[in-house]
Amino acid sequence: MNTFQLSCFLAVANTLSFAKAAEKMNISQPAITHQIKALENELNVPLFRRTTRLVEITPEGQSFLSDAQSMVAIAAQAKLRFHNPEERPVEKLAIGCGSYTQLAMLTDSLKALGAQYPNLHPHLVVVPHEQLYALLENGTVDVIFDIGGGDPAHGRLTFTELLKSPIVCVCDGSNPLAQQEQVSMAELREQSLIFCNQINLIPDAAKLQWELAAGKGPAEVHFCTSVDGAMVLMQAGFGVAVIPEFLVPRDASLTALPLSGAPEVSFGMFYKPYPGDEVLRKLIQLARQQLSPSGQAKA
Repeated sequence: MNTFQLSCFLAVANTLSFAKAAEKMNISQPAITHQIKALENELNVPLFRRTTRLVEITPEGQSFLSDAQSMVAIAAQAKLRFHNPEERPVEKLAIGCGSYTQLAMLTDSLKALGAQYPNLHPHLVVVPHEQLYALLENGTVDVIFDIGGGDPAHGRLTFTELLKSPIVCVCDGSNPLAQQEQVSMAELREQSLIFCNQINLIPDAAKLQWELAAGKGPAEVHFCTSVDGAMVLMQAGFGVAVIPEFLVPRDASLTALPLSGAPEVSFGMFYKPYPGDEVLRKLIQLARQQLSPSGQAKA
């Protein structure tokens, strides 16, 4: 495969149209079809489903999307690096996360890191939780931010805890629960509920979810692949969200209520043992200082 094939793939993925992708790439439609076919043959998977009415990206294509984006970005960075050899080298740092809500927590840390490394180029990758650890294993990202303690297979990675957070009930101001100081398990059983799949990885959190969902019909329980999705459903009136407190967006219209008897979850950074990269080590230090209570005490 080459970067031109990857750029053709990304153009089709972004437009879901071979004709529009060909126009964007300034080539003929048969030519872009040929490039996609060659890429599919090399990968031995279909990347798109194409009918007379529409073009859809396949699950294999969706999973290849972040790889293609990374390879094209790396190639572009390599060209830029040698565009002016007198410039200082770019300091690259790739960060993976499961939601933009979690990434927003890193703003202060990245700002401080950028002040120390003027040529810092962070590459922020947001993918479904199931893909996060593959990105770290294959070197696409240097560090991932995620809930910790859910999968024994992650024991081969280093985990630095940044904070612990209780699971809370989130609702908007129109819900009668918003007038309370806390909510009980019994009260939540009277509500339609919205969960985030990610916290199913924590045994205590998964147990809480199933206890709350017991006896409810399918229409009364929603499972979302991300916190962002859970917030959209909650604000659209499909129920109250049950998520870790640290993931609740900063929005004056939302109320986060303590849930009696709810467990805490751990959030932090996963990275390969003994990170040798100076920029990554500095990010770890800054994130601990700015997000971890113990780190703040030391700072």
